[in-house]
Amino acid sequence: MNHTLGRSGIPVSPLGLGCWAIGGHFTLDGLPDGWGQVDDQESIKAIHAAMERGVTFFDTADAYGTGHSEEVLGRAVKGRRQEAVLATKFGFTNNEATKEVYSRHDVSPAYVRDACQRSLRRLGTDYIDLYQIHVGSLSPEELESVIDTLNGLQQEGLIRSYGWSTWDAARAEEFAQRSEAAAIQHPLNVLRDEPEIVSVCERYGLASINNSPLAMGLLSGKFKADSKLPVTDVRGSGHEWVTYFQEGKAVPSFLSKLEAISEILTSGGRTMVQGALAWIWGRSPAAIPIPGFKTTIQVEDLTGAIGQGPLSESQMKEIDDILHSM
Repeated sequence: MNHTLGRSGIPVSPLGLGCWAIGGHFTLDGLPDGWGQVDDQESIKAIHAAMERGVTFFDTADAYGTGHSEEVLGRAVKGRRQEAVLATKFGFTNNEATKEVYSRHDVSPAYVRDACQRSLRRLGTDYIDLYQIHVGSLSPEELESVIDTLNGLQQEGLIRSYGWSTWDAARAEEFAQRSEAAAIQHPLNVLRDEPEIVSVCERYGLASINNSPLAMGLLSGKFKADSKLPVTDVRGSGHEWVTYFQEGKAVPSFLSKLEAISEILTSGGRTMVQGALAWIWGRSPAAIPIPGFKTTIQVEDLTGAIGQGPLSESQMKEIDDILHSM
């Protein structure tokens, strides 16, 4: 499976890694938004393990740990920068000292340029491969302004390409038409298909970068009806937008759906995680899933999916039929 980062032509691995979890503790509008305790040395070891197994694409954001994720990723690729394709995001205001991120955003030219310089310093690099708008909804005026700013950063060589992390297919299409964007980042997994936004990516030659490919970990298969996550974990902290977990527990309807398709996902000796990634590759040739990780063991499981490749057309149809019947 050979992939490129959309219209940029930058070669990338078919699997990326999402670096939200390795950012450690931070809050979003007062609620915990991290994934519990992290060990920076283990995070670095895990990134190295991924690179040794062919992963080149790493996605982070200045909001993750209010910059800590970027710093850890920068340390991990130090001396190996040419082997990595680094993506990060901007737009949500934050306080690095207090580890607070706010839902209010700023995409003014001055803010974006300043955010870019801060990300470059934390990543320990003089260019960002993919610079993404983190704010999912912008006014037409804001979008026009930020496209101009991103074009300027690209012309100056500070970024190689740019994209938008959004769930809004109509705005994504407008972005694709009006800009030289390379990618749209959006949720996609076997329990949450997004046909409209996948179609935008395919029609405009954009990379479809898939966050939540494992439904925030639910598709690992390790959660049962009585499993409970702490309030210090984003999945248990009470954010309304966390759809797969409520009050720290996996939503029963999603567990039922996973049980119904688990035999197909684990076919051919795949783990549940590998099957979930195989579904995404079967869904679209533009898809680049970016599952999160905290340990080397998790990375070994994730990267094992690459050699297995996508599910077959018949398996994809069988899953679709089962889920539509529920």
